[in-house]
Amino acid sequence: MARDNPISRRTAMKLTGAAASTALVAGCSSGGDGDDGGDGSGDGDSGGETYTIESGTEILFRAENMSWHGKNPSDIEDVENPTIELTEGETYTIGWDEGDGSGHNFEIWNDNEEIVEDYTTDTISEPGDSQVYEIEVTSEMAEYVCDPHSTSGMRGTIETTSGDGGDGGDSGNESNESSE
Repeated sequence: MARDNPISRRTAMKLTGAAASTALVAGCSSGGDGDDGGDGSGDGDSGGETYTIESGTEILFRAENMSWHGKNPSDIEDVENPTIELTEGETYTIGWDEGDGSGHNFEIWNDNEEIVEDYTTDTISEPGDSQVYEIEVTSEMAEYVCDPHSTSGMRGTIETTSGDGGDGGDSGNESNESSE
């Protein structure tokens, strides 16, 4: 019996495989963000909320499960990788304790993922160990990060505000009222 179809079964299988491969590659490279590991900002459970921290406040985190969990002040307690807002030129005490034995450190990075002002700690892995130091906030501060786990999302955002002119509008109104 003669064949009606000039394409062999083997050729049909090759074409099907090629089409499937093309679709797979197209799906992986098409629009959307894909799974690029994220940008590392790691807002976690903060839900996009920014927590304004008063100068002089002790800020503490717990390193656990590839995330920073807020401990102090109470506003950030149990928040995963909270976004914190600090005032430029002001001093804060910032630190962390080891919660899971995975070996973490604490660094403050700029937008280029470079350490700011040597704000870095040694890597520790003993549960309960802690490290605390004072920082003076600069505008270049962008993130707090565990360097060994930075690609796993163990990083949080630092937003800075200018320390000058913050409440100038209120005091201006008060002086206008008293001079009338």
